[in-house]
Amino acid sequence: MYRFTLPLVVAVIAPLSAQAQQPRPADEGAMVGPWRIEVMAKGNKFDGCSMMRRANDVGATIVRGPDGLTLVLDSPKWKLERGKTYPVELLAGGGKWSARAAADRESVSIPLTDAGFIETLRKADALQVKGDGATIAVPLDRSTAALERLDACYEKNSVSPDSNPFVAPNRRP
Repeated sequence: MYRFTLPLVVAVIAPLSAQAQQPRPADEGAMVGPWRIEVMAKGNKFDGCSMMRRANDVGATIVRGPDGLTLVLDSPKWKLERGKTYPVELLAGGGKWSARAAADRESVSIPLTDAGFIETLRKADALQVKGDGATIAVPLDRSTAALERLDACYEKNSVSPDSNPFVAPNRRP
């Protein structure tokens, strides 16, 4: 049985391509197979958790935030039109789902809103994202365990002091 500890990491949310270029401390986040699980924050406020990996010159990140899961793909080779959306088809484990990918200069983000596809994705070995004339393959080895760790990270860190019975409420003097 593996045990992982995940310290609260405060990081400024930047475009993923910029994050990938910054050196990371060895003790930041937890590894589950090829996936790095990290806490995300804006300033001192918890913003969500992410799991990321790089394969074939493409960074794949799944972000768990208050609105659910979002898949972000990035590559320094891409030259996309910021603000444009692209139709994409996601294929994983026999499941297929059509979505819109919102572009930044070197990345796209796809909110994962289909519960059935998310469940299929959790069990799949690979993900393919098909766009206009290109297919991006993301290996999902150990993604079931990584997604479970992502959920645990989010649940652990999203508890506010107002709803946590082990934290005294703020009192005014």
